Amino acid sequence: MEQKRCRVLYVEKPTQSVGGSIISLYELVRGLDMDIFDPVVLLYGPSAYRERFEALGVKVLVLNEQHEHPTAVSVVGRRRDIAASLSRYSERLAAAYREAKQFYQFYNQEWPLARRIAGLIKAEAIDLVHHNGSLPGNRTTVLAARLAHVPQVCHVRMLHDLSIVDRFLARFVDSFVYISRAVEAKYQSYGISPNGGQVIYNPIDTEAFSRINGSSRLQAEFDLTDQDVVISNIGRLDWWKGHEYFLEAIAKIVQLQPHVKALIVGEADLTPRNQAYFQQLQQLVGELQLRRQVVFTGFQRDIPAVMAVSNIVVHSASEPEPFGRVVVEGMAAGRPVIATAAGGVLDIIEDKVNGLLVPPKDAEAMAQAIQELIQNPNQARLMGQRAQQEAQERFSAKHHVAAVQQLYRRILFFDLRSQNGSHPSV
Repeated sequence: MEQKRCRVLYVEKPTQSVGGSIISLYELVRGLDMDIFDPVVLLYGPSAYRERFEALGVKVLVLNEQHEHPTAVSVVGRRRDIAASLSRYSERLAAAYREAKQFYQFYNQEWPLARRIAGLIKAEAIDLVHHNGSLPGNRTTVLAARLAHVPQVCHVRMLHDLSIVDRFLARFVDSFVYISRAVEAKYQSYGISPNGGQVIYNPIDTEAFSRINGSSRLQAEFDLTDQDVVISNIGRLDWWKGHEYFLEAIAKIVQLQPHVKALIVGEADLTPRNQAYFQQLQQLVGELQLRRQVVFTGFQRDIPAVMAVSNIVVHSASEPEPFGRVVVEGMAAGRPVIATAAGGVLDIIEDKVNGLLVPPKDAEAMAQAIQELIQNPNQARLMGQRAQQEAQERFSAKHHVAAVQQLYRRILFFDLRSQNGSHPSV
């Protein structure tokens, strides 16, 4: 008799630009043991990755085909003046008001959708729900899984604060998956038990990056020559990614190294803040007289090809990075990586061993690190080799999938044993 596969629902809220979250989810789903697990992907709205999931033979459900569902507004950020007026009588009373308001808004804004998704979970005979994102971003589906009485995993990919609502919902999550120790520490600071989750690093297709060769197409597109030292900064153009410090560092370097070319690879989403950030970066390039040295490439699907034309990879985030996918991708490509020393990056880079660390928001230190690698090519080559080996040993998709599947087995085993005393096929 054929054993029933465990049906896992993956919840993903697509954004306007492709980021590490959905890339990591794709690598996980692609690597699952399909003889044991039957993945279903739930998208809140249209996604560029829908066809890629379907090409794997995975069922994809979309809540809204036209537009991303307008999720509940963060109640932490919108506090009316009444809270301020109450605070003059009692800070404790004001805090109680804010907490009550959060629950009220959560109930009114997210409860109807949660009931709808709970019905979908039951209709699809889902055995486990896997939320691909932070707890604040998945309140609705955490509640939905609870209403459907299905075990759930919350894959935390952001360094978000947790509200009173989030801390309430956390008790319904069977296990958290943290993408770095920094994210783990953040959640534990809000009272999440150390036994309530584990660190599993993001999956990287290390084989794809280790096979890279020079791309004549990109060299021509970006107007690169064999004499150029190409320094790449890869990732979405978010306001906290520190591209301005990268540009200031490049301005210092070109005074010493005239053949430097800098690639800013990625695009800004359509939010006003990031669109304004993109315009500021373009203006800064002009002010620093770097128009001949800096290329805004826009979104590039083939990141291994970008790595192939790069000599150095710089990760310049001005705020703590939850993980740092591009850091590991650069390592997997055998490129020396310079990264800002904060957040998840500290799990990845050991300074002067498999990369160089610099303080955030420090263009001078970044420029010195770039100059060190340019002046010492043998050091840069050896650093890249060590980094590539480490990436393959610690961050491969194979290791990631094995760890997640083991977590599923543990959760499903205890859940099914508690229900009927039987042992599942996983």
